[in-house]
Amino acid sequence: MISRQSLIVARWEFLRFFKWKQQLVSYLMMLAVVAAISLWGFFNDETKKQYNIAVPANFSIENTKLFQFQRPSIDLNTQLEQMKSDQSWQAVVTEQEGEISLYTLTGKKWLQQLEKVLQQHYRQQAALNIGLSAEQLATLEQPKVIAMRYLDQAYKGKDTPEKMIAMGTLILLLVGLSTAFGQVLMSITGEKQQRVTEQLYAIVTPQQWMDGKVLGHSFSAMKAMLTSALVMLIGLAVVSLFSSKPVDLSWLNVGVILWLIPFALAGVLLCASFMGAIAASIDDPNNSGKSAVMLLTWLPMVFTFMVIDSPSGLGMTLLSFIPFTSFAAMPVKMAMMTVPWWQPVLSLALLVATVYWMRRVAGRVFLRGMQMYGKEPSWADIVRWALSNKTE
Repeated sequence: MISRQSLIVARWEFLRFFKWKQQLVSYLMMLAVVAAISLWGFFNDETKKQYNIAVPANFSIENTKLFQFQRPSIDLNTQLEQMKSDQSWQAVVTEQEGEISLYTLTGKKWLQQLEKVLQQHYRQQAALNIGLSAEQLATLEQPKVIAMRYLDQAYKGKDTPEKMIAMGTLILLLVGLSTAFGQVLMSITGEKQQRVTEQLYAIVTPQQWMDGKVLGHSFSAMKAMLTSALVMLIGLAVVSLFSSKPVDLSWLNVGVILWLIPFALAGVLLCASFMGAIAASIDDPNNSGKSAVMLLTWLPMVFTFMVIDSPSGLGMTLLSFIPFTSFAAMPVKMAMMTVPWWQPVLSLALLVATVYWMRRVAGRVFLRGMQMYGKEPSWADIVRWALSNKTE
């Protein structure tokens, strides 16, 4: 069980990197940025206007919601002069000896949409010249849809919204572990160089100190994951705003998200314990090669991403039950397909047991590593410490 001393250390470590006023200001600034982007996009949305386009008299093109095609009877030079003087129209289209030209005052975003409309017009004209009807042309341009039918009813499909949850899960875990990596390395190595930790052994045991550090930095990692999730949702809202579509969050699977929380917390605790053990064995983080070993905690996300399109395959199945990878693989598998209830329960139980074991290993290595100065222990020393029974 986590002792009271460990909880005090955890609170101190968490508040050490978490300043609620600064966090509140950052959230307010984030909302202000989103509001500014939304207002800027609203006032500069060129699709809300209507543009007059001058075209030759023989043009049989139809008006659209964005473009009104006019057929002036004046010559080209007069059209261009009027466009420059009073903007009677915003663009002029000409056909001369088979060459098509589009005149406009300057580059505008809506010109890309005008070019698409003109391209569609010329395709229709070419089809009529070779005897194709508008319906035949539409049939040729329409791609053939191939429907995928899966006999495994548990598989939800690779192009369903659930895959967004799976990808978001891996991204959030990567954000959380990156946060834990930086804080654990800085916290433990900094205190070791200043010889702060050994002075506290009279108050708390090494295991309690390590438990508190792991728990505090894990909470910081979870906070970073929550913040990143909010940023993703705000990003979706901004994208939907520019696409003129309402925000649709119906694809969010609450059941998967509720399972993600304990898996993510247990996974971060596991990885933070491993990082703490390695950081305790580092004498100088500026020239030690052991800090790169801490990045091994990113491999579960990499391995899971490699088999994300085969959630029922052997690779994903193994990753879902191996405790060192299950915190990333099992939530992804649950997002991609329906699994029996006992699978996440068994996977989480194995993961929690491994977290407890890794916590003890981290405490043993922390006890000896923090007392070793001027020389880094070898990997054989670290393994011997991890397998010993001494934790006080």
